[in-house]
Amino acid sequence: MRHILATFLVLTSVSLLAQPTQKWLIKVGKLYDAEHKTFLTNQQILVVNGIIQAVGRNLNKPVNIKVINLGQCTAAPGLMDMHTHLLLHQKQRKDGLEMASKVSANERIRQGLAFAKLNLEAGITTVRDLGNSGQYLDLQLQKILADERTIGPTMYVSGPIISPPGGQFYKPAPADSFLIDQEYRIVKGADDAKAAVEEHIQRGVNVIKVCMNNDNRVLAPEEIKAIVERAHQHGLSVTAHATYDDSARDAVLAGVDGIEHGYSLSDSTLQLMAQRGTYLVPTDVSKQTADIKVAGIGMVGKEAEEYANNFLKAIHDRLRRAVAKGVIIVAGSDYYGDIALIERGKGAVDVLLSYYEAGIPVGDVLSYATYNAAKVQGIVDKVGIIKSGMKADIVFFRGDLENNFAKSLFSVKLIMKDGRLVYPPADSSAGRTNLTPGSR
Repeated sequence: MRHILATFLVLTSVSLLAQPTQKWLIKVGKLYDAEHKTFLTNQQILVVNGIIQAVGRNLNKPVNIKVINLGQCTAAPGLMDMHTHLLLHQKQRKDGLEMASKVSANERIRQGLAFAKLNLEAGITTVRDLGNSGQYLDLQLQKILADERTIGPTMYVSGPIISPPGGQFYKPAPADSFLIDQEYRIVKGADDAKAAVEEHIQRGVNVIKVCMNNDNRVLAPEEIKAIVERAHQHGLSVTAHATYDDSARDAVLAGVDGIEHGYSLSDSTLQLMAQRGTYLVPTDVSKQTADIKVAGIGMVGKEAEEYANNFLKAIHDRLRRAVAKGVIIVAGSDYYGDIALIERGKGAVDVLLSYYEAGIPVGDVLSYATYNAAKVQGIVDKVGIIKSGMKADIVFFRGDLENNFAKSLFSVKLIMKDGRLVYPPADSSAGRTNLTPGSR
């Protein structure tokens, strides 16, 4: 593990640009106000020692300050992806999960570090990793990413997914039965469910992730209730993988804080979620990504087009109904694919484009990945908003993010993490950075 960390730090060293700078004054053409879901023009951001000191027009310029002019860019709080699997890299094949889980622990950590860096470079400064990470490999990755020399987002982790017998998806072939013990914490009964939560708490996880249903089984009401009660007693939230309406409703009635996926939620379940303050993480995809994924499973022509369009129609309808009911929406990509045409960071940010394609206004879409995400994770006093007193996690997009969302979203100019400029990286061959303070 030490060798992996040392190698990674050498490969990702960023010279002077990534070092903490005492004072920055950044001038932008537009700034996204996450609290009010609006865009402000011609704004300046003053950052001192990693903390935002002031935001507004014509700020007083302190002495000995670095000025960056980004008049053609839009500033937004660092994006948050609340459903990641950084330690999983799965091909589109029937045995994809089994094959990805056979990768050694050291290699999974190495891959996870690389994926974390790609996520950061796409504008994601915070992730919540929800299982499929072996037995607590996510805690190891979290520790490495907490080192200020490592380039990657802040990471919150769940540990192994707490699941009914069979794990999360289906019963694997006998030769692949290792998958269940390696990737999940199977529970049998309410007492065992409580014990599973205690194990996770002792390890130091930040959130509890449960699998309400797989293809054949569900967590029993007394099991999910026991999990929620014990987690809440220790101040941890619980989020539930639930793809079917019945299992999602059972989870909401048991008091879970969030529902992951929720592809087929009924109006009555959405109404219950709104009443109880249960958030929804719609792990959706854009039209382009849907087409690529459908082609990857061998569908072509009219069949492929109809399949993709019907899926998109269903998830768009579910999202719009959830919004109309007043359900809290939180962005989460669930992107872990080993797909040549979809780079890892782009695959994560793609979920925001999917919400936009569903007809959600840009200001709302961005709130799902900033203010809402920070609020449900309990860190809205630190990140998710660009205002005085907040940590300086800021992403600067080229162009007008408000009016040219689909293009600007995938065109990152600059990223500030903990008050450090971490992207673009230094031009090590020239011995200097490839961004000059004061340039456009």
